[in-house]
Amino acid sequence: MQKEFWLEKWQNNQTGFHKKSVHPLLIKHLDSLFLQNGNTVFVPLCGKSIDMLWLNNLGFKVVGVEFSELAVEQFFAENQLTFTKTSEEKFIRYDYQNIRIYQGDFFNLNAEMIKDTKAVYDRAAFIALPDDIAKKYTKKMYELFNESVKTLLITLEFEKKRGPIGPPFSTTIDKVNHFYQDYFKINLLEEIDIIEDEPKFREQGCDFLVERCFILQS
Repeated sequence: MQKEFWLEKWQNNQTGFHKKSVHPLLIKHLDSLFLQNGNTVFVPLCGKSIDMLWLNNLGFKVVGVEFSELAVEQFFAENQLTFTKTSEEKFIRYDYQNIRIYQGDFFNLNAEMIKDTKAVYDRAAFIALPDDIAKKYTKKMYELFNESVKTLLITLEFEKKRGPIGPPFSTTIDKVNHFYQDYFKINLLEEIDIIEDEPKFREQGCDFLVERCFILQS
């Protein structure tokens, strides 16, 4: 159900979740990941996020995973990047210099494919998943990454008076604790109400839109 939903979103160009500028909380809190030049950052459910290009331009290797072939193709086309395509495991692997994207089901990833990861950047993966899949997702993330890998997690909390419940799904601090506390230590770095900058949420009756940034570590 979820797979078909997202494929249809990309096919119909209903990608309001895609941002045309680098996320300000990534810029502000990148240092919290303590990365060194050449380290690898993993971006789950990456879509065509330009945050990946920004990270790469800073000197980091980037590995993403995305189910939609269209999203991956658009990422490379819109940024004028020449890529190679190969098959690996149950994925199609796209490579451009120090950017690699696995096109396929996140849950089919194995630790060998992302073995060099030093940090995870999750802006639009966890909050895009309903609770039953989010439970599987957090368990899979714990299985994939060792104790030295930190995650920069960005969430949104809101209450809509009209429109669809999600995705994205409203995510409280309690929800983050519920899904992650068995696997990771959780540190809240910042929270800010961004409702004035998000007209689509205001149109759906939201009085607030609280964005939070966390660091997670085993």
